[in-house]
Amino acid sequence: MGSEFDLFEHSKEQVMVLSSPVVEAIGLVLAYEAPNKVAIFDEYPELMEIIEGHAFIAFLKQMPINQRYQLLGLLLPVTHLTSVTLFAKKIMDLKDEFVLYYFWCDEISLDTIHALLENPAQITQIERTYFWQDDEALNFSQLLVENVAAFKQQLGDLLIQIADNEVFSILLDSKKDSITQAISTVESLKLEPLACAQYIMGKTFRRVHDYKLYYFIPSYCYSPSRIRIFNDEVCYVIFGTTTPIEDKREKTEQLTKQLKAMSDPNRLLMLNMLASNKEYGAKLAEYLGITTATVSHHIEILKKVNLVTEERIGTIKYFTANKEQLTKLLQAMQHFLKA
Repeated sequence: MGSEFDLFEHSKEQVMVLSSPVVEAIGLVLAYEAPNKVAIFDEYPELMEIIEGHAFIAFLKQMPINQRYQLLGLLLPVTHLTSVTLFAKKIMDLKDEFVLYYFWCDEISLDTIHALLENPAQITQIERTYFWQDDEALNFSQLLVENVAAFKQQLGDLLIQIADNEVFSILLDSKKDSITQAISTVESLKLEPLACAQYIMGKTFRRVHDYKLYYFIPSYCYSPSRIRIFNDEVCYVIFGTTTPIEDKREKTEQLTKQLKAMSDPNRLLMLNMLASNKEYGAKLAEYLGITTATVSHHIEILKKVNLVTEERIGTIKYFTANKEQLTKLLQAMQHFLKA
């Protein structure tokens, strides 16, 4: 499920937007003891039993929580995204040094990794990095170096067991609609690939390269997290579907119009008065010390953005603040700014 397309006629980057059972299987492993495990494993307890009873969990339990996402770094050397079994077998065949290299996000040199494979204990003598910045991370990193062959074999075996379970197929099928919607949303953004990646992640990137290939992969099992995995040529953006991506540009235009309408002191005072009273133009003019013609001008602006309603009683027009719309505006601002 997915598509391949150029976002612009002259785009030099290839862009893939697709679902991936490989990402879902890894996401399922990462969900173990994660906040979203209840939603997944309460619905599919058979999958919890597979993971909980597997030897790989001994590694996972010792892995610092803030480093578990690094399992997704193995997507860089093995790009078989649609077959969990093929991906798992390729991981199991991957050289030990490359398992470590990509697990550590290519930030530890191969020379250092080769030295550690010859003598894992010397990791305590190497300058601290993010991957062994404290004793917990250091202990796990040494364990990983000492047992990398078992690590990759057990991870591959666990992924194959997940893929072979009928319930995993049922899970993927049940989430197909939300995945399809997420793919459609990404394609509708019509942004350049790098801008699209930053938009989905909700931030600008400190490190960027001239990527030749972008993957945008929605995932139910990785929800609600979002992550970017990259090297010099490839950029993966994996995002959970339980918190849907929104195209905020249309909402921004509407908010801009409403806020612009409120940006005049007299119009704010009108809204203040009309929030508690139904008034006519002459009364507002008297209250504000301006002409009725000026009041009419301000009222029309507020009516255009639905912040004021009008009611005719006899020959007189009365105006009232649209409290429902004002409440929606305030809520939209809070949501937009993630307050």
